[in-house]
Amino acid sequence: MELKNTKKKLTEVGFFLKTSLQKELKRQKHNATGRLSRGIRNHVKDLTLSMMSSVSYWKAVNNPKAAKEPNFLAIKKWVSVKGLPATAAVPIFRKLQDYYGKPYIIWKEGNRLDRTDFAGRVANKHKKEIANKLAPSIGRDVANKIGLEFGSKGKGVIIGGKGFIKAI
Repeated sequence: MELKNTKKKLTEVGFFLKTSLQKELKRQKHNATGRLSRGIRNHVKDLTLSMMSSVSYWKAVNNPKAAKEPNFLAIKKWVSVKGLPATAAVPIFRKLQDYYGKPYIIWKEGNRLDRTDFAGRVANKHKKEIANKLAPSIGRDVANKIGLEFGSKGKGVIIGGKGFIKAI
């Protein structure tokens, strides 16, 4: 069964989620270089919407317990992007070694933020909105399929729904 309306709407929902994830990363102040935010992608295949990232550290940002050890080169790059002196990388690296795998909030401004589970927060915040966006498309596709089945057998049928009526 070809569900064209549903696939189209899943693609739209994917772009909506991408934008929402980027906003949540920014709200949680996870945009040091912007690579994670720019690397978020969506893909629809066989009525499955997948959200993925082209950067390898997204799991550690989403859940610090997934991290194994700090990456010194990544810290050096972050220090450079933030305009800090290069010598700041070593103390930051040492400080992170003590906290690695634990929820981290090192600086004052971060103490007021929830800085974990950006993906889960977006999913929970928008789940009803996503369901409301998908429901009409799914209904149209199902109605079209039912109409084709009954229409092919020579039986006239009227299919109706919220804002949708089709006579076959």
